[in-house]
Amino acid sequence: MLRKTLNASRLQEEVHRRLHRLQEVLEDGVKIGVPRPQSQAPDRTGSNWTMQHFGNAAGFEASIARVLAQVQAEYNLAQAPDEAEPPQPQPDAAQEAGDPFGGTTRAAARNPFGEAKAAPAASPFDDSTPKGKSNPFDDAKPGDDNAQPQRGKRGPNPFGDD
Repeated sequence: MLRKTLNASRLQEEVHRRLHRLQEVLEDGVKIGVPRPQSQAPDRTGSNWTMQHFGNAAGFEASIARVLAQVQAEYNLAQAPDEAEPPQPQPDAAQEAGDPFGGTTRAAARNPFGEAKAAPAASPFDDSTPKGKSNPFDDAKPGDDNAQPQRGKRGPNPFGDD
């Protein structure tokens, strides 16, 4: 018998639908978790997929095996385009037709702005120091914790201790 092909989601839905139509499953009101079908090499029956690790299946193993065998006999898993045949490498279209702009094939061979070489990137870890004062908050030298701040920059302490 020729098998129809379905993708993984449709196979999962079909097995789920058939399992939850069974009388014993309906009577117990149980919801059986149906896994995604896994692709495999065709087995002795010709099926190219299988399912394992059904959820909440305790006591229903025989029913699940029967439904799974029925669906495997009717359907095959559709192969994804990348699994069916690996694509043959195709030559680059720009190489076949030549460079459509008439230039070199190497991008950015020269700087279009006329500079001979790029400016070196500024490194935050070099030895240069910032220009101007090193401490923008007061005139004390960095590391001098005992220096008194200049009066007049802030108002008096509202709590009284100076």
